[in-house]
This record gives sequence, C-alpha cells and structure tokens, in this order.
Amino acid sequence: MKQTRAQKLADKRIEALYYQRCSGIQINVMDIGRVFKAGHTAIATKPDIDDAALGDAIAAFVETIRKN
Repeated sequence: MKQTRAQKLADKRIEALYYQRCSGIQINVMDIGRVFKAGHTAIATKPDIDDAALGDAIAAFVETIRKN
C-alpha cells in the first residue's frame, strides 16, 4: 500500500519524537510498528496535536512495552 504525503510526514515526525524522547529505552523490535500505530492514532484523534503532546503520547505508550 502506497503511503500518502501526510502519512510520510507523520512517520518522520513520529520517528524523530521517538528517538528524542525514548532513546535508550529497550523495546522488542517487533513492537516498532505498534509505536508508529500509537503515534498515528494520537494524530488521528487530534489532527492539530503539537510535538510535545505527540511526544507524550508516544513516550507513554513506550512505557507500557519497555523491556528495561
């Protein structure tokens, strides 16, 4: 399935915030898709979400799946 421009931009935003906020937190590699899904869900729920709130949503989800 081909991604739209908006989805690609959202992916880049989620990736940057994940690395910024969750660096050093170990998660299962198979859960990376779930991190992106959580980010996309936060964006879909509130399309005008700012980076701080999106980062909070991603970090909160990562806390539920962390391995260390």
